[in-house]
Amino acid sequence: MISYRLKRQKPAYLYFKRTILHIVLCIGAIGFILPFIWMVLSAFMTNTEIVASPITLFPSSFFLGNFKLVFEEIPIIRSWINSLITASTVVFVVLFTSSLSGFMFAKMKFRGNKTIFTLVLSSLLFPSHVLLIPLFLLVSRIRLLDTYLGIMLPFLISGFGVFLLRQFIYGIPDSIIDAARVDGATDFKIYVRIILPLVRPILSALGILIFVWTYDELLWPLTVINSNEMKTIPVVLGHFTRAHGQYPGASMAAATLVVIPIIIVYVIFQRNFVKGLSMTGTKY
Repeated sequence: MISYRLKRQKPAYLYFKRTILHIVLCIGAIGFILPFIWMVLSAFMTNTEIVASPITLFPSSFFLGNFKLVFEEIPIIRSWINSLITASTVVFVVLFTSSLSGFMFAKMKFRGNKTIFTLVLSSLLFPSHVLLIPLFLLVSRIRLLDTYLGIMLPFLISGFGVFLLRQFIYGIPDSIIDAARVDGATDFKIYVRIILPLVRPILSALGILIFVWTYDELLWPLTVINSNEMKTIPVVLGHFTRAHGQYPGASMAAATLVVIPIIIVYVIFQRNFVKGLSMTGTKY
């Protein structure tokens, strides 16, 4: 009789627990998305409405003068192109080098495998600010200042990407790779035909993370860029916000335009991104 009552009460308890969890997650989601919504709505407000007291959440009329000022004052289209070129190239190179290195460290046996992998992991311990001056001297000596390659050079190899792909590929059964070798497949063919299709979800997740990190990078482009034609979006936005601090509406409009490519990339690869994150803790 007691066990029967527990069975009757268990579904109700689980339903209550899930309800509380969903409520907490919804509150957290609102806390994360509210500043973004406020930024977008403020982009269509006048400066008077933004600083008004009490705070107005919605614009009385959609004011487009902020966006007009942004396009008149800064070369945002050129900066968009610079950021997209650098971020897209970095994503492509990092995905290739990370997947290839991960396959090598996970499935190939050679002298110094663990030592080299430990050195790769140790690169994650150094903050980027510590390496700023050595990297600048290196880029300056090889005459890559104010170039696309100079902007991308520190980000073309990702220790985090190598670690993530190595751990994921390590879970792939060796029997699959051994069967391919018996059929006469070379290591590179195994990498292309077997490894890449299996790690596609995690590559999508890593690609979005690398794109966002590279697209939002401010300190390094600010260090190596001299001309206005090579400035990326974060650099231009920083200069614009400093020069037009008295116009919060224009700053909000510029920030709204900056995040558009990130939103587009996430919407396109959203399914693979979620799938890749959900598979990071699983084993084959």
